[in-house]
Amino acid sequence: MSMLLTYPPGYSPINEKLTKTDKAEIKRIVSDQIKSVLEDELTKALKSKATKEQIGDISKKVIKKLYRDLSHHHPYIIDRIKV
Repeated sequence: MSMLLTYPPGYSPINEKLTKTDKAEIKRIVSDQIKSVLEDELTKALKSKATKEQIGDISKKVIKKLYRDLSHHHPYIIDRIKV
């Protein structure tokens, strides 16, 4: 079974190539929409308490490992820190 596509009355298909300005405008529009959608999704995700706790746990682990590595392998770096 094949389907025939018909155009609505008064509509004719466009058979011309896109120019560089058309392509640039399409990229700009798409990038703006992607930015807004990503920002909205990230703000929703970062507002949740579980996400904040996960970020805090990961940050603590990284800081602990960094401190441990510096104190064991490079103690002179810690000695140079002024308080």
